[in-house]
Amino acid sequence: MRDIIEDDELCSRFFALLDERNPRDRCYLYRMAEGQPVRPALFKCTPHPRLIDTLRDKFGGGDFQVMIRRGEKMLLTGLLRIAEP
Repeated sequence: MRDIIEDDELCSRFFALLDERNPRDRCYLYRMAEGQPVRPALFKCTPHPRLIDTLRDKFGGGDFQVMIRRGEKMLLTGLLRIAEP
């Protein structure tokens, strides 16, 4: 799984999707444990610019798998590492 922040193209796409605030987009966040996403999704939302703050403040940071979809189309998937508060 590609690291969102370390991959320039993926990082640009991620932040563009957060800024876009498209109500048709759905973001699924999974906590990572031993290199695997823990199912079911920890958090589901419409992508928004304060998503990273939410992961840090509400869930205490850590490693997350992020998936952003628009209907049946996968727009982005990757690993997001958030520092603990």
